[in-house]
Amino acid sequence: MSAVVVEVVVDVRSRALDRTFDYFVPDVWADVIQPGHRVFVSFGKQYRQAYVIRKREADSAQGLKPVLELLDEFPVLPPTLLALCDWVRQRYGCTWVDAIQAALPAAFRMQQRRVYAWSGGAQWEPGDAVEEKVWRVLRGGPLSFHQLTARCGADAAWVLERWIRTGLVREQVAHKDQTGAQTEFVLRPVVDAAALCDALAARRQRAPRQASVLAQLLDAGELPLKAVGMRPSSPAVQALRQAGLVAVAERQVHRSPQPMVTEDRTREQPLTVWQARALDQIRDAIAANRPSTVVVHGVTGSGKTELYMRALDIVLQRGGNAIVLVPEIALTPQLVGRFTARFGQRVAVLHSALSNGEKRDEWLRIRRGDADIVIGARSAVFAPVRSLQLIIIDEEHEPSYKQDETPRYDARDVAEQRAQAEGAVLVCGSATPSLRALERVAAGEARLATLPQRANGQPLPPVLVVDMREELKAGNRSLFSRALLSGLEEAVAAGRQAILFLNRRGYASFLLCRACGQVPECPNCDISLTLHRGRHGDWLRCHYCGYTENHSETCPACGELALRPHGVGTQQVEQVLHEQFPDWRLLRMDVDTTRRKGMHQSIVSQFLNGAADVLIGTQMVAKGLDFPNVSFVGVISADTMLAVPDYRASERTFQLLTQVAGRAGRADVPGRTVVQTYQPDHYAITAAARHDFNTFYQTERRLREAFGYPPFCELAVFMASHRERSYAEGAARRFERELRRRADANPQLTVLPAVPAGVERVEDQYRFQVVVKYSQWFDVRSPILSAFHVVDDKMRPLGGFCSLDVNAGRI
Repeated sequence: MSAVVVEVVVDVRSRALDRTFDYFVPDVWADVIQPGHRVFVSFGKQYRQAYVIRKREADSAQGLKPVLELLDEFPVLPPTLLALCDWVRQRYGCTWVDAIQAALPAAFRMQQRRVYAWSGGAQWEPGDAVEEKVWRVLRGGPLSFHQLTARCGADAAWVLERWIRTGLVREQVAHKDQTGAQTEFVLRPVVDAAALCDALAARRQRAPRQASVLAQLLDAGELPLKAVGMRPSSPAVQALRQAGLVAVAERQVHRSPQPMVTEDRTREQPLTVWQARALDQIRDAIAANRPSTVVVHGVTGSGKTELYMRALDIVLQRGGNAIVLVPEIALTPQLVGRFTARFGQRVAVLHSALSNGEKRDEWLRIRRGDADIVIGARSAVFAPVRSLQLIIIDEEHEPSYKQDETPRYDARDVAEQRAQAEGAVLVCGSATPSLRALERVAAGEARLATLPQRANGQPLPPVLVVDMREELKAGNRSLFSRALLSGLEEAVAAGRQAILFLNRRGYASFLLCRACGQVPECPNCDISLTLHRGRHGDWLRCHYCGYTENHSETCPACGELALRPHGVGTQQVEQVLHEQFPDWRLLRMDVDTTRRKGMHQSIVSQFLNGAADVLIGTQMVAKGLDFPNVSFVGVISADTMLAVPDYRASERTFQLLTQVAGRAGRADVPGRTVVQTYQPDHYAITAAARHDFNTFYQTERRLREAFGYPPFCELAVFMASHRERSYAEGAARRFERELRRRADANPQLTVLPAVPAGVERVEDQYRFQVVVKYSQWFDVRSPILSAFHVVDDKMRPLGGFCSLDVNAGRI
């Protein structure tokens, strides 16, 4: 007799178990179960959640364990997402479980606990008082060990152990989702409106609380008990139920993300000539019904968001769905506000700042087809939309699209693959497109649409580069040049707003002893401690591991009172500005001020509504935010970005300067920007000051090609870490040897020598790395992964850790 068999991936994060296992499906679920369903199975001596990958007919189920439970009404992972997870697994060298957990919200992960249930039958009689108490409690339903001993006392443990041996009690595994559905109690009428009115009139004097409930029920038709401060057991509710007037029901509540920033932009904005041309290109691509890519190169303020919304209109009219990716959570509320004003409840939101419950409910809303447009950060690329026709990647150049934890996927790569597999159009928009995007245009793999002018007709803000060496010669030792201070004062005096940008948080970068040269460092990491200041004092913090210690001016090395702060952070800019201009209203936006949920949105809303004159921030303020009243932007130090030991430093500097300068003059008020630097002749700074993207692009392209960096190759980085430096170094050198041996037969591979990581020790773990260059990942996947597995298998028993970051240099 034939049987239905499913191949499942068991939710165990182990490379040794990274394969499918067969289970037979009981008849009750045989017609229902599909790939993408979650199931509950017995795996060895454990019980685990598993994901159905394939379903097939088999001649027999002999020797196979059964699926114990089907966990979902419908597959949480549609077939297109299952295929995408398989691609992620192969593309980034991760396991099936890693890929699936990247796609599914954490709320769908299973929590388990052991419980104990009575199985001795109703005729059994207890022998003493303790046994009787345990017996009565267990007959009420299965309980965990903790619950049982809490109710019956510590002696219940001995009774439980004896009864398990004799079979009177059986051990079970209870399971539930990490975050389940949220419900609430509601009051519903069981009589008609006339009867409710009569009951209300009869209770106005003698039972005013009941009368109040009935009045609200008449108005609303259904009344959440929480809204009136009641429970099902409340006296007023009980009285109305006994009178046969109402019933209490339980309903599921959709946990919506926090209220969004909304703007009065429900009407379509008129398109410029350039926007209309770009929209025609996107419309033609969508109408072709085949995968394609459009790169939109539009200057800051050129109306890319309006272009996106017009493209979404086209997709919605065709009955399709779309995904819009943004690089930062800070951008999501403002963008969601504009999209919601235009498209209403057809918009869903997915990003890491949502609670697990909010993510779960939004995911299921998308999966059911109740939302047509999904907006979110990196992970939203896995949204389970039903008919994907368009993916928009806003600020495509941003490095935050690359995940820095396993699986280390790049959302731009995943979006390209998904668009290719589902026949969708990919639109990549930026004022500073990545070199990779432009190389695709040059190779004929993508179309280019340009928006060279601002939508409001205003010119791009003039940028003044201030040489801070000359400021020092003139005797100005403050954080602010004369030009920057003048620009700030003019903006605030005119009732306008200003933004100050510095890509470094905290008060000072480090402390230096002027007596002996000592710099306090983190005891766990090879990095100096950053000085932070607050209302309750100063402290030093490591920005890698979070180690914190109190600040003291006494040097721990020489004992002199000579520790002084060096370097500038956003806190210091805020303090100095407050001291100089105490009447100005200041806001600061960095990692420290946005830790709590909703703070991104709160700060953006406050500044947008005019609650502050100056916004001080890190790169969060440079990306895509639209503040119409900002007329001045100041960059405190462009050199902090250039000093990073990274071949992408110049590109990131150009991008950030261009983006932050573009925050000024976005409405009818002209804007201007001042950039302070000690390297005024650097090509990234001069090109950004002239808004000259083409010159920067050509210069950077020549350098990348000459030195063999992306986009002319791809990079993979092997990292070995261990508490013992020699073990970490040995693992990296072993990987280098293993790969060189395999690379002899593969000329595409270039293996660089094993070296310490940029920060050699982090969280008391020494780190060594090997960088590998190659052209196409799937041509070199086998030798790289086999070398990685050899070293990883050796390191794990020694307490070490190895990682492989594929496409590490994709910008």
